[in-house]
Amino acid sequence: MLHGSVEELPARRGRQRVTAEARAALDVWLRVGDLLLVPSAAALTHIVTSGWLAPTHPQRVVFGAVLLCTLVCFGVVPVYRDWRNRGLLADLWTLFLGWTGVFALFSMYAVLIDMADTVPASWLVGWYLSALVAMSATRISIRFRLHWLRARGLDRQRVLLVGLRAPALKVHRLLRSRPEIGKEVIGYFAGPDDIALRREGADAPKHLGDLDGLEAYLDAHRGQIEQIWVSLPLGGRARLKGVLRLLERYPVQVRLVPDITGLGALNPGVHQVGNVPMIGVRQGVVEPRFLIIKRVEDFLVAGIAVILLSPLLGVLALGVKLSSPGPILFRQRRHGLDGKEFWMLKFRSMRVHAEAPDKVTQATRGDPRVTRFGGFLRRSSLDELPQFFNVLGGSMSVVGPRPHAVQHNNQYERLIERYMHRHYVKPGITGWAQVHGLRGETPQLRQMKKRVQFDIDYIRRWSPLLDVRIIALTVLKVLGQKSAY
Repeated sequence: MLHGSVEELPARRGRQRVTAEARAALDVWLRVGDLLLVPSAAALTHIVTSGWLAPTHPQRVVFGAVLLCTLVCFGVVPVYRDWRNRGLLADLWTLFLGWTGVFALFSMYAVLIDMADTVPASWLVGWYLSALVAMSATRISIRFRLHWLRARGLDRQRVLLVGLRAPALKVHRLLRSRPEIGKEVIGYFAGPDDIALRREGADAPKHLGDLDGLEAYLDAHRGQIEQIWVSLPLGGRARLKGVLRLLERYPVQVRLVPDITGLGALNPGVHQVGNVPMIGVRQGVVEPRFLIIKRVEDFLVAGIAVILLSPLLGVLALGVKLSSPGPILFRQRRHGLDGKEFWMLKFRSMRVHAEAPDKVTQATRGDPRVTRFGGFLRRSSLDELPQFFNVLGGSMSVVGPRPHAVQHNNQYERLIERYMHRHYVKPGITGWAQVHGLRGETPQLRQMKKRVQFDIDYIRRWSPLLDVRIIALTVLKVLGQKSAY
């Protein structure tokens, strides 16, 4: 029975819906606004710090260099791309990274041409802060305006679901929790395989009928639906083709929501090689620009850490040397990104000993191989500090799944489902599992399974903000816990 053929969609209040052209114009104005705010902030800061004096020649050179760096960094960092689909905090964080990258790039340029001391530092700092505040305020005001419009039914695209598989239900819940995205699922037409999903209750969109009533509903609501999302089983090819053939009669955007549940998907994405579209089922970080952001983040954090901790590194190296005969650093083969092997560095915490070639014995409580100074290093996690050099060399990241010994990988990949998914990203000095207390010895298989679950969850949820959170939690939790021997 068709429920939607006699129902009218709620009328839009006020003006008609915001068109795609209007949305594109808003994106353009956001870019134009930044290009106006950046030089305006420079001029105003100059007036505040130097009065109405004409800018010096070095200041004019710096002005042009910063504008050029802005175009470069804002193109690399996704300041404008998909900003509607990001939350406000994530958008402001992305802006902060991009604008900070502008001044970092300019600083490198200033050092190379030996003009770092030719302009007032107060002007540069004021320019950086005032422009950052102004651009942040612009984004906050735009989002408040969009919320105001969407609360009145404007700038919201109406989406009709054909079929209700698990991914479509998930995106519906996302749209309900994130109204700033500007899409609204008005209901769904159920396929024969969607019966179980109808029990989802209030969290599910409105059931408008079965597929037999889809044509009549679309005829009755022409021009009132902006997008149709088809969420039918991939195996039902004949039914899917029939639905797509029916939708050819209507000038509405049509998107497929493939159900890849049960295929072990990890950060799936859509790709195109030539004119051939493909669905990436398992991969690490989907967007290449995110890899650039994470590499910059790693280089900055590791570089600053090595500089600040260099006196401590020297003291710890001396302590290791005096604690027992042997090398200062312990090197062990670990699996990294894409399963490639690398040599991971640690301060040696055990007496030099020999083990079977294919065996690595985890340290246990009261392990006689651990020196007294080595026990202190392991409890405080200070033995991990040399891994900042692994980060600078590119084999590790500051935050990521902890690398396990090659022998342990060979053992656990046969015992734990999706274990090797951890290697879709670089291993880290600290990770999501470690700040949840999962570090040190894993005598039981369930402990390793739980650690792997957190690692995979980290890969799925990765963001710069999550890395900052993990680094902060590492300082607060991991350095003081007692689970490492």
